[in-house]
Amino acid sequence: MPTNIFIVEDHEFIREMLGEFLTVEPDFDVCGMAGSGEEALNVITDANVELVLIDTSLPGMSGIDLVREMNERRPALRCLMHSGHGEASYVDQALQAGAWGYVLKGNPDELLTAIRHVICGEKYLSRILTDKRGSS
Repeated sequence: MPTNIFIVEDHEFIREMLGEFLTVEPDFDVCGMAGSGEEALNVITDANVELVLIDTSLPGMSGIDLVREMNERRPALRCLMHSGHGEASYVDQALQAGAWGYVLKGNPDELLTAIRHVICGEKYLSRILTDKRGSS
């Protein structure tokens, strides 16, 4: 049975492309999308969602604040950050808020890997972020 994934991304084109990209995978089902954290909260609270793919920079509520709120409302729900921000402060805040992982935009294969790790209950950081942390 496919994993139900919900996408939260403020750029409509990117949101649609992510949806199409993930739908091709037989083990994923994109069950919804939202352009803001507030919109996502209105839908996800009662929806059959197993993983939320969240952009860090959203209008209004940030992606990190959305993760924090999702963890309060639905602690079993897994949130994966999908971001263009690779700075340690963003990564640390997201993980402290309860994100299961943090994957940088621009590498589709790594996105699939990250989703599969998180679905299996494993934390995931983009390889480049792990390399940076190891060299600090």
